[in-house]
Amino acid sequence: MKRLINNLFVKIFISFWMILLVTAFVSINLSKMVSEDNFRAPSWALKSLQEFAKRIENNPQKMLHPKLEPRFKGRFGKPFIVNANGEVINQTDVSRDMRRLIANHDNLEDPRITLDKKYILIGPQQITLDNQSYLLYVERRAKPEQMHAIRNFGVSPVFLSLVAIGLSLALCFLLTRHIVRPLKKLQSAANKVSLGHLDTQLPEIHRGDEVGQLSDSLQRMVDTLNQAISNQQRLLSDISHELRSPLTRMNMALAIHKKRQEPSPEIERIERESQRLAEMINALLSLSRMQVNAKQQQLDLPDLIDDIVNDCEFEAEQLNKTFTASYPPNVSLVCYPQLLASALENVCRNALKYAEQHVSLQITQQDNELVLVIRDDGPGLNEGELESIFRPFYRSGEARDRDSGGVGLGLAIAESAVRQHGGSIRASNHSAKGLEVSLRLPLQ
Repeated sequence: MKRLINNLFVKIFISFWMILLVTAFVSINLSKMVSEDNFRAPSWALKSLQEFAKRIENNPQKMLHPKLEPRFKGRFGKPFIVNANGEVINQTDVSRDMRRLIANHDNLEDPRITLDKKYILIGPQQITLDNQSYLLYVERRAKPEQMHAIRNFGVSPVFLSLVAIGLSLALCFLLTRHIVRPLKKLQSAANKVSLGHLDTQLPEIHRGDEVGQLSDSLQRMVDTLNQAISNQQRLLSDISHELRSPLTRMNMALAIHKKRQEPSPEIERIERESQRLAEMINALLSLSRMQVNAKQQQLDLPDLIDDIVNDCEFEAEQLNKTFTASYPPNVSLVCYPQLLASALENVCRNALKYAEQHVSLQITQQDNELVLVIRDDGPGLNEGELESIFRPFYRSGEARDRDSGGVGLGLAIAESAVRQHGGSIRASNHSAKGLEVSLRLPLQ
């Protein structure tokens, strides 16, 4: 039974069912309370009714005469004497509203007053004639202001409608908050995890329904993911360190061999591949250290970009090329500085490598995103390679020459760093000439 109650479907179903029942109950009672024959008779009406009953008991022939004196009729109204069977014994012309009042209200402890077009109907009041008890009801003409005042005796339909609406809103609000509030907490924690905060502890939601189960499942997923990534980074670091030892010994053996014998093409080839392997290991170690030691910071954009721009301008000058950059000075962002700087530096150096004369870096703010566009005037790429260049160790057709192509990790590192910031990176051929790489980073 407890498991059934903790089921979210059952909670929602029962809650909406109860809301419908409460709304229907209030609506039914609303229709009863605003009906014009449901007003409790005020004191002045009871006093007039009691006085009229005494006068009838003292002089029934005069007071029950069909042609009652106008002064009495104007003061007390037209009397209706009802016997125990609910029959009017002194009047033949009984209006529909008077019949309804007589039929619905015969409790002497609860006299009522109602309206009938131009008349006020009041009753019942006990009256004794010829030693027999009867009920007295009165119909009297009323002025418009009197009728308006009597209507104000009842509960206002607007007030009752507001009560019904407020009650349903309160119930719906409580139900919605019960469902949505923990989900918002989970969403906030999940956003932090998506930005790379794998040590984020999800909120403890002590509930037995699906929301509580979702929280437990997400926490286990985050813990497992955190452990898997930590193991991967540790393994990558260990492998890189282990590879450096035999690589160092191989380089030493090559150096000794070159001293003893004349260099040969085969030895030179082995030396080049050894250097490339060393570059790959250094890149992997650098990436591993940056990921392990990465900590988010909030800093101004120039603090991140200035050094990169200066380095790229210097490198471009050595290559007889130009590098220009434009970026807003008053933008701050939350990021992993080393990872983001490495990503941007790798993309810019890759552009300088293949540019003919010029590379530009343009940074703009669009809504809640920071857009970084690196454009060169090089040969560009085939359309089929635009997505592949971000894969680890991928070498484009223009970079297949081992003497100039690098190790194929620069753009892969950039893609990994941008993804860790919750952003995206894509490459496209510029309409004029060259390759254009766009980085989009969310601004928090």
